[in-house]
Amino acid sequence: MSVGMHLVVSGFSLGSFYALVALGFALIFGVTHAFNLAHGELIILSGYLAYFLWRGLEVHPLATLPLTVALMPVFALALAQLLKLVREPFPMNSLVVTFGVALVVEQALLSAFSADYRLIQPAAPALMQVPALGLALTETQVTLLVLSLLATGIVHLWLTRTFSGKALRATIQNREAARLVGINLGRMRTSAFAVGGLLIGLAGPLYGQTLYLYPAGGLEATLIAVTLTIFAGVGRIPTLLLGGWLLGLAESWAALALGANWRELVSALLLVLLLILRPEGLKIRTEG
Repeated sequence: MSVGMHLVVSGFSLGSFYALVALGFALIFGVTHAFNLAHGELIILSGYLAYFLWRGLEVHPLATLPLTVALMPVFALALAQLLKLVREPFPMNSLVVTFGVALVVEQALLSAFSADYRLIQPAAPALMQVPALGLALTETQVTLLVLSLLATGIVHLWLTRTFSGKALRATIQNREAARLVGINLGRMRTSAFAVGGLLIGLAGPLYGQTLYLYPAGGLEATLIAVTLTIFAGVGRIPTLLLGGWLLGLAESWAALALGANWRELVSALLLVLLLILRPEGLKIRTEG
């Protein structure tokens, strides 16, 4: 496989996963206006849970997903209950509270797993050959691409084709108008955190197969989520995917041309540029 094709495959698989990482953050932020700085730490927690099942109990990485997907909404809803106690100004105070939660989770992971870098990696990763395109995809790349696009597509269909999803979108667009037409804002809040928790439960084990797990790694996941949410705007899933692919391609190019140490710097530079040039997000019509 050529270098250029390798970059494209890596960028699109990584970018699809980045969109998945950002989607839960964007939904919760859109409904509640809570800037959840603990989002990345919850993903890392989910990844460590999958690592424990894989390493300690010899569970296949994909078989860890049902447990993490079932368990992480519990943590997300617990965070939702904590944020109910936050007083005005809510956006600023929620930032402080979630930062505190992030520190607690990070220290708990440090005590339980130490600061060592860990990776969920099958003993003999399979290769999928596509001779017509000259592609050789790893098992991790296929898993990332398929599960990330599948989850993102399901959430998109839920938001655009079901009554509860449309109610959630209405709440994101205008909370007061949604309340006036009879939408239960408390129920929408619970739905956002529950779906966000499901996505966190899916993203954690995939994160552990793609990037190294370590207690302070949640900052990188949160930075990705913030960058893509700013780029896409809240509730625009196709644009979120576009942003994820662009970020994935940029990071893949940086890792290939400059070295792996430049990946995080690329994310940070893109975030700064977006805040300067497009703080309102990319305005394109992608949903009906």
